This record gives sequence, C-alpha cells and structure tokens, in this order.
Amino acid sequence: MTSSPTSSKQTEVERITKELQAGAQHSSALELLLERAQLYADLGDEEKAKADISQAAALAREPEASAASVAAVEKAFRAISVSNTGIGTGKYATQTNDAIVDSVAKFVAESLSPEDSARDIAEALGVLSSRIAQNKRDFSLLTESQLCQLVDAFHTICERVNLTKDQDELAAALVSCVRSALSQLAVPAATSKEADRDTADRSSLVKVAARIAETWERHQNDGHFKQQTCRLGVALYTAAAYALSTHEASQNDSILSEVVRRSFAFCVSQLWLIGTLPVATADEYRDVGQGILRLLTANRPLFLSLFVTCTPAIERLLTLLGQPSGSGRRSMAMLIVSQLVASAKDPSNSSRLPGYEPPAARGGAPALALTKLQQCVVRVLDSWVQSTAQAERTQGLLAIAALYESGVGSDLVAELWLQSGWVDELWDQGDMDLKSTQLALLALADASSSDAAVGPGMKKAGNGLVQELVRKGSAKSATNEDRGLAELAAVVLAKWSGVASAPVAAPEPGVVEAVPTEDADPMVLADMHMQRIIDLLASNAEPDCAAVERATEALGYLCLQSKLKEHVSQNEALLKGLFLFATKSTVASLKFSVIMLIRNLTQYRVVLTEEQKRMRQLQQMGAKAQNKAGVSKPVEEEDQALDAPERVSARALLVSKAGAVSLLVSAVQPRTSPSDSVRDAVAEIAVALATTQGLRGLLVQQGGVRALLSILTGDAPKASSAPYAPQALTQSRDKHVAFALAKIAISVPPHLAFADPRELVRLLLSLLLEDTDAQALLMKFEALLALTNLASAQPG
Repeated sequence: MTSSPTSSKQTEVERITKELQAGAQHSSALELLLERAQLYADLGDEEKAKADISQAAALAREPEASAASVAAVEKAFRAISVSNTGIGTGKYATQTNDAIVDSVAKFVAESLSPEDSARDIAEALGVLSSRIAQNKRDFSLLTESQLCQLVDAFHTICERVNLTKDQDELAAALVSCVRSALSQLAVPAATSKEADRDTADRSSLVKVAARIAETWERHQNDGHFKQQTCRLGVALYTAAAYALSTHEASQNDSILSEVVRRSFAFCVSQLWLIGTLPVATADEYRDVGQGILRLLTANRPLFLSLFVTCTPAIERLLTLLGQPSGSGRRSMAMLIVSQLVASAKDPSNSSRLPGYEPPAARGGAPALALTKLQQCVVRVLDSWVQSTAQAERTQGLLAIAALYESGVGSDLVAELWLQSGWVDELWDQGDMDLKSTQLALLALADASSSDAAVGPGMKKAGNGLVQELVRKGSAKSATNEDRGLAELAAVVLAKWSGVASAPVAAPEPGVVEAVPTEDADPMVLADMHMQRIIDLLASNAEPDCAAVERATEALGYLCLQSKLKEHVSQNEALLKGLFLFATKSTVASLKFSVIMLIRNLTQYRVVLTEEQKRMRQLQQMGAKAQNKAGVSKPVEEEDQALDAPERVSARALLVSKAGAVSLLVSAVQPRTSPSDSVRDAVAEIAVALATTQGLRGLLVQQGGVRALLSILTGDAPKASSAPYAPQALTQSRDKHVAFALAKIAISVPPHLAFADPRELVRLLLSLLLEDTDAQALLMKFEALLALTNLASAQPG
C-alpha cells in the first residue's frame, strides 16, 4: 500500500526533528529548520512553520554563522512558500514570491489586458506587500532581481497613455509594494557580523537606482512618461534615495556616495520640478512635498548642496509660496521653506558646497548655504515685485508675505528692505495696481507688521494708501472687492497702531518732502472692527468665518493698548455673540484668534521686584538721554492705572460673564486636537481668571479644572501611589496650570474641585521650588495656602 503525500511529509518532519534533537551542527541546524518549516507550511501548520523560521533567523544572527551559511539561509527562506503560513488570502496566498513577481511582470509585458486582470494582479501585489510588512527578519524578503522586475513593471505601465482606473491602481500597488521592500533595506546593520547583509542590501539599492536612471535616460525627451512616473512614483523614488543615504553614513565608499548624490539630484531636479506642476493633484503634490522633506532630514548637507544651487528648484518653491492664502500647496511650501532655512542656518550643513570653510574660518558670516539661498531668493523676488506684469508682481508680494508668515522673512529677504527707495516704490505703485495685487500688498504689510526692522518703514510708506482703501470700502457705493480690501486694510491699520513710527530723515536741499499721513485713531478702528463682527454675526446668512476671524485678530492687536481693553470689554453684545460663535465653530484658527483677544483683555502686568523696577527706570533715563522716542509719562501713568489689578479683575468678570470659560474649555477638548499655542494661551488665561476670587467657583463648575489637567505636558508630575521627589516644573504651561489650580484650591473645597488631590499636591510641591523673583514668590505663597487648605479638609 502506497503512503499518501501527507503521511510522507509527516515522516520527514519526524526524521528532521530527531536529527535536531540529536544535536546537529550549526550550519546543518539552519538548513534542517528551514526544511522542516517548509514541510509544516505544506501541512498547513502555521504556528510551527513560523516558529522554525524564527529559530533559523536567530541562528543566522549568531557570531559563528558564516557569510556562506547566511546567504544559504536567505536563499532557502525565499524558496519557502511563506504564504502557506497564513500571510495573504485568495489564490495568490499559496504562491511563492518568485511566482507572484513573475505573474506581475508577465501581465505588464502583455499590454496590461484584459482589464479584470489588472485588479487580479493588484491583489497579488497586496499579498506580497502583506508578507513584506510582516517580515521581522534582518534581511529583505525580495531579492535584487525581484525588486528590479517590479521597478521595470512600474515604468512599463507609465509608458502607456490614458491609463484606466484599474491600471492606475495597479501602478499604485506596485509603488506601495516596492516602497515597503526598500524600507527594509534603509537601516544599516548595527554590528560587523551583519556586514554581509549590509553589502547585499547596498547592492540591491544601487541596482534599483541604476535601473531608475537608465529608464529615465531612455525617456529623457518623453514628457508624458516623466509626468506620469512623477505623478505615480514619487514615494518609490524618494524611498530609494532615502534608503541609499542611510548606508552612505556608515561607509567610506566614493562610488556609493556618487550614487546617493545622483539619486538626490534626480529628486530635486526632476521629481520636485515635475511633481509640482499645476496639473498635479493635491494628493500628488503632498507626496512630492513629503518626499522632499524626508530627503532633507535624511542628509541635510547633500540636499542643501543640490537645492540651493538649483535656481529652477528655488523658483518653483517661491512660485508655490506666491499662491493665494489658504492654498494647500502654499501651506506645504511654507513648511518646506521653514525647514530649509533652519537647516541652512547650521554652518556644518554647508560642508558639501564648493567654497565651504569651517565656521571658525568664516567668523560671524552666515552659513554658506543660507547665503546662496538668500542671494537667489532676493534676485527672483525683486524681479517679480518690480515687474510690470500684475500677475508676476502679485506672486512676488504673496511669496514675500509667505516667508514672513513662515518666520523666515528676516533670514531670506532682509536685503530687499535695505535697497534705497525699495519700500517707497512698493507703495507708490500700489495706487495703480489691480485690486488682486493691492490685496497681495496688504497681505505683505500684514505679515511683516511685527518685524521691527520692516514694520515702521512699511507703515510710513503705506499709511496713506491703506487708510484710503478703508475709506473706499466703507462707502455706500463700494463693491464686494472694495469691501474685501477694506477689511484687510483695517487689520493692517490695527497692527500698525502698535508699531512705532519710522524716524523722519532731514530732507535733502531743494526737495519738498510729502507730509506724512496721520495715524488712524485706534479707538475708531476698534469701533469699526467691533461693529463689523456684530453685523456679521447678526446676518441671517451663515456668518463669514474668515471675515469674523480677521476682524477679531485686528481687535486683539488693538487691545494691546490699555484704553482699548476697557472699551472692548464693556461691549457685552459683541463678546457674548463672538464667544458663542467661536465655541460652536470647528475652525481652529478662529478659536485661537478669539482666545488671544481674551488673553489680551485679561492679562495682568508682570510683577516686578524693587531691583527690576530700578533697572527699568535706568533704561528709561538712558533712552531719554539718547533722544529716543518713548512713552510719555502721562500716557504711561494712564496705562498703569487702566491695568491696575482691580481694573483687570473687572475685565475678567465681564469676559467670564460673556461666556469665555465655556469657550476655553471647548478649545482644549482632546477630540479637537488643540495646538500647543492654544494650550499655552488657555493656561495663561486661566491664571488671570483664577486671580479673581469670584471666578474660581465658575471655573470649577464649567469644567475648568479638568480642562487644565488635560493640557499638562508630559513633563508634569502625574497622580500615582509611587513615591515622588518634588522637582521644579520646566514647562511654562505646567507652571501656569499649577498656579491657576493653586488659586482655585485656596477658595474651593477640594472634594468639589478635584477628583484626585494627589496630582494637585505634586504640582503644588513643584511650585515651591520656583525661583525667587516676585512672581515666583507669589506662586510659592499661594501654593502653601492651597496645600494648607487640602491638608485641613475633611477626609472623603
């Protein structure tokens, strides 16, 4: 009687098991384990097959494993049908990797037909991707040949015109699969005993890079191929470049370095320029942007050496920055430029640029990469802004505004403002600009208003035109465009109200200087913005959220002035309507603008020690001796009176009565994913509100305590039964939260305010370790009062 295949395989399993139990040699054990794993897989015993594979991989990592035995293990492993261990489903679940890759290559070579087979092959790639994702070993699941076959298949698909939806999805599945495989090759081995695996990984990566370069060389004049591969293959190309760069750091190999350089150069000069064309979709552009950022963080010196010397790449970045505000492309470009400048500021990141000198040799000169970036940016933007073509001028103005919004304006374009007459020409031409260009000019004035080197000059040159735009937009005959310009112009005037006027230079002989335009009255501006918000919220239609936000932002800036804080806080209708609207809104930027308004209305003056007061007096005397403009004594005395504790407390009561606490609590709910800026502002406001004793109970009733505890940073002490050694709080937000809770604990019974007093106790103990300035002394005093209240409370 002939034995069945199943019983025969079971017999083989028993034989191998006996050999292993008998103590097989190291190399034999590797082969036996993999052989038994295959048998288990054929028998459908998933757990035992996986166990043998894991044991074989562990033996391959031991020091006595030779290069030959490791290679043999890898080869044998790849021959095993991993799918039989339960990785993957459907008809491809029982096929080997080789069979799947061959199926993909054959299908693509046969003109991608019929259509239903494209979905079938995409399913096969999904099985392969699942195996790669579950592969926990130290070597790649795919061979060099298999990787190249898949890359070639992707390029073949991209050669076709008018891909169907199924073919498009097949290309995406190929990219996903290859990208996953490349990620396994990205991290070099940590120990020398794995050097052979590193060599194999590098060989695979170099081969893939060469295959990509050869294909693009053949299609150098094929615009359709380039656009299609960039559209679909960004993730694949950047993953290959990234993986290569991780190996370069651990090798002193000039050939590898050149391959890495070419891969990065390809991404900068091809992917970036083609992938950011206007025809790219939002998702495709996002992929390009994320890929560029990934390469920047992978190898900053190499990336900078290529990007800052590629004028078309910089021009494309500036073009994206010059898009209208709110564009997703502009937002990604702002992120890229901020990271680019941050990297370029580090002198060591210029090391791969020609002419590089160590920081010691350059003295205090800016880093070489930053200098080259500055030169190109200034040259391009100056030509755009001076252009007679309105579209180009608008693009330049918006790009400069975006640089200031990104926080890098002073790093990249400070030279523009130093050019004689540049600011005056900027505004002189504004009278003749189209409304879209005037809007861009106002956006630049808005974004640069807080820059001390730029704001005063912009205010001096543009005050007249900006006020005229406000007047024109307020007329009964104003168009919607005029009103839109007037709204932003009013915001600019509000921000300029806190900007010192630029010094007036003595006129040249024979030259009649124009009379400077008087500053707009801040009180009139405040009334204008308050009425605008009230009108917007009272309209029957859905309020224009962006318009409400702009007016609120302007009002917040105006409320940095003490007399306007009193004026605004007494407008109950405005505050109630605005706080309710912001509480219900899901727009994070609107909530933040309203929260900053509350912060400015309720902020107490910083408590100074006697020494700090004397230092301030000396500074004021020094400014007066140098004839510097300063705040007059009567104005300063009036501001001090309006910001006296009792006046601030009165304003805190008014804003709380209008619904400020509910807004603050809603703004930091975990489901809203509040930003750090929102959390910081809420913590500051909580201290201000809790300073007024009558508001402490309201904070507890409306969920203020829970909200404050939820915004503590990871550095703050948590409630625990474990012993705790008090440490000073290192994050300012934690200090504000602890200070606010201390004030609450002084007045409110602990069992009503706090679910777990241990967390509060640890925060209070940390406050006792604060410094010895006036504010810290007050923190310590109130922390001790709170601890006394907690200690004297009845149990339970």
